[in-house]
Amino acid sequence: MVDSLTVGPLVGGGLVLGYACPSMCRHCLYACGPHRKDGKPTLRELEGILDLLAERAPNARYHIGGGEPLLDRALLRRAIMGMRDRGLSLEYVETNAAWVSSPQQAVEVLAELESIGLRCVLVSVSPFHAEHIPFQKTRTLIEAARRVLPSGAFVWIQEFVPDILTQPEDQPLNFEALVDERGDPYALSLALRYGLVPGGRAGRYFEHYGRRLGWKDAARNAPCSNRLIDTSHFHVDGQARYVPGLCAGIVLPLEVLPGQVNLKAYPVIRTLLERDGLEKLVLQAMHLGFEPKEHYSAPCDLCTHVRLHLYKNRPTADLGPEGFYDPRSLVGFKG
Repeated sequence: MVDSLTVGPLVGGGLVLGYACPSMCRHCLYACGPHRKDGKPTLRELEGILDLLAERAPNARYHIGGGEPLLDRALLRRAIMGMRDRGLSLEYVETNAAWVSSPQQAVEVLAELESIGLRCVLVSVSPFHAEHIPFQKTRTLIEAARRVLPSGAFVWIQEFVPDILTQPEDQPLNFEALVDERGDPYALSLALRYGLVPGGRAGRYFEHYGRRLGWKDAARNAPCSNRLIDTSHFHVDGQARYVPGLCAGIVLPLEVLPGQVNLKAYPVIRTLLERDGLEKLVLQAMHLGFEPKEHYSAPCDLCTHVRLHLYKNRPTADLGPEGFYDPRSLVGFKG
């Protein structure tokens, strides 16, 4: 039995200002959507989190994301100013451009944020996003960022633009029509080109379009240990919950990191760190009535389903946030 987890210096991470998002993208690792109300800090909570980051990880590289952080611009402004005042390195703010209404409005919003320290926006570009947001909005934001911000727009990912422009850019993309034209292998290639981690809704997307394994095969050689100690791309949300690596739905309190964490209160993490840990977690869940699906796309897909069942039947401190395990969030699963 593994008794502790050693988390090294926090290197790079995102500050999540809430999991609410106007879109419900089929590839979303963090299972965001319009129904999510969790993860958003009060101003007092935000100041406390920034103080913790300045104390525990003053040299990390940061971004601000969500959800969609521009849903609450006042909160975003406070976050940018708070990071600036504490000497924290803010590389960019992530956005899906849903909030853009005109070129002038986009310039005005970015100019205000630039005046308090914003240098760059990461603009999400993919058929997954374009299914909900007309590319015209996205293009408008990219052009405004290049006019206003010192480092302009970090377009993630530029190579998807030709795929999106096969349909009118003033309308949301018809994703099903795009896939029907090119076939399921194209749909799977989209995920691979994007570099999707097959957890959250992304795992179900992979499975739907043809990546299918039995649960025992999916559990074999799971990357849990490496992911749980990875500090190169962590996230911290508005309730000071630390999400290790890209393990969406697993949390630790930011206040105990970095350093050695006693795992007595975090049994899911403790099990996953063991040899064949994911298989052991499945067997534990089976004792609580868990029935594996016929197919999973990857270890992360299986792990998400197992944890959904555990959250509903034996919740523990390392399973969260609550909105991640909402049935509306994890489309395609039953707990």
